[in-house]
Amino acid sequence: MRTTARLVIRALLCVTLVTFIATGALAELPVASDVLTPAQILARYAAALAKLKTPKAMSFDYSVAQLGLRDMEQTHHVYRSALDERDETRIVDGYVLPRPTIRIIANRIYRYDLHAVAPTPAAYAFSYAGTQLDGDDVTYVFHTSPVGTRSFAVSDVVLDGKTFLPKTLRFKIASDVAHGSGELAYVPAEKYWVISEAQVSAHVAHGALAREHIRWSNYQFPSELPASTFAQPRAILAPEPDAAATATPAPPPGAP
Repeated sequence: MRTTARLVIRALLCVTLVTFIATGALAELPVASDVLTPAQILARYAAALAKLKTPKAMSFDYSVAQLGLRDMEQTHHVYRSALDERDETRIVDGYVLPRPTIRIIANRIYRYDLHAVAPTPAAYAFSYAGTQLDGDDVTYVFHTSPVGTRSFAVSDVVLDGKTFLPKTLRFKIASDVAHGSGELAYVPAEKYWVISEAQVSAHVAHGALAREHIRWSNYQFPSELPASTFAQPRAILAPEPDAAATATPAPPPGAP
């Protein structure tokens, strides 16, 4: 009886397979994707980074929270065009300012731009750490070691399996005033790849631990911004709240 049952099951499986082939349904079954070597992954990463464009103009919101030496929460709205920036502080520790505090900054490289922080083979050594699967999402992880000593250095890069652009950059900071580690997260926004979240934990003066968490949202990419956006505002009599000095990543040498 058992032998007969096995023969019947095999026959049914054969009929099912023939039916799949005849109807073309077999082509819809999942097949293993091509396996990329680490060298091929890095080549696609370099190509994707080279093609990535930086927006000519953009605006966005960001909220920053700091704990440690000084506890503080702020919400800002920022306009950027080329190297010009207008930073409006709108909320401080939950209090909505009746008139935003405005800072106009000229000739500043945007330090969270992916081209400013992403590791490259010219500046880093890459070592493959593995592939991660999350449902249909695939990511490739590489450890990175900088060539030479840096106050800010990427230690790991997590590449998106579709675009081959970084989803996550883990970093370390080491200077005379602070040492610690953190993480930058990037997401697509229209045709660009932008920062969405940053967090850092560092030991600063006298070994005290300071933490910082920043979130970005509401990205807009206008074709241009009027020159008046970056005009210096009129002086105000009320004292301005301290601007949030972010710790991640360190601005390039010579930056204002």
